[in-house]
Amino acid sequence: LERVREVEVECFAPHDEHRWVNIGKERADAVQYARALRLPYHLVSILRIKEHSTKAMGCSNKNTMVFVVLEGEISVILPTTQFSAKKGDSFYILPKIAFNLINEKARDAELFLVQSPVPV
Repeated sequence: LERVREVEVECFAPHDEHRWVNIGKERADAVQYARALRLPYHLVSILRIKEHSTKAMGCSNKNTMVFVVLEGEISVILPTTQFSAKKGDSFYILPKIAFNLINEKARDAELFLVQSPVPV
C-alpha cells in the first residue's frame, strides 16, 4: 500500500514583497539576492548585479543552476570558457563548477535563477 505525503509549499511570490539581501563582496549593495519560491528540490530566486560590479567567484556546489537574464547584460566566467549573456538569454551551470558573473555595463542587471540539487 502506497502512502501519499502532502507537502506545503509557497506557490505565489509577489515581486514587490521580495526581501532583498545584500551579498556583494566588494560593496555590500553591489549584488542583491531575493528568494522567490522554495519548492521541494528547487529554489527560485532573483539576483541583481549593479552596474560595473561583480558577483565574485563562487561554486555551484551540489546544485545545477539555471539563469535567465531579465534585464541588462553580464559576462559569465567559467573554468574553460566565458561568454556574454543579455536580456532574454539563458544559461546553466552544472554542479561543482566555479563561476563568476560580471556586470561591465553602465546599467544594472537582473537574473532569474532556479537551483536544483543533483539527484542521489
